[in-house]
Amino acid sequence: MSPSHGPGPSAVAAHLRGALDTADWQVLAEALHPNVCWGRPGRSAGGCRGRSRVLGRCARLCARMQRMTIDETFAYPGAVVLGLRIHGAALTAGSGGTVYQVFDIVDGLVTRITGYADRSRALQAAYYGAAVGF
Repeated sequence: MSPSHGPGPSAVAAHLRGALDTADWQVLAEALHPNVCWGRPGRSAGGCRGRSRVLGRCARLCARMQRMTIDETFAYPGAVVLGLRIHGAALTAGSGGTVYQVFDIVDGLVTRITGYADRSRALQAAYYGAAVGF
């Protein structure tokens, strides 16, 4: 395995927090790999792929919410997990208002985003690299 280049997980986590706290999609774009994909666990196909599509999805989700707060942040060697508390119309039944996004990182860029409703599953995926592979 080659050494990682670019910012480490803690710097990427801070970058993601800043971008999401301010809904600044240009700042978020700087952290995303051009071929980033965003989907559910265990699905290699589906979801959305590509920086512009991911940014579009973020903007649409933000427009449907009244507010989002980042409750928790975890940084692992190859991933960052953000616990996002959703307030507003985007809230889904059974989610308890919090979703966990695992951001896989390669060379300082987010290559994959995987959403989890369950905190322990998200942390396990990030720790063991279950969502890794680009």
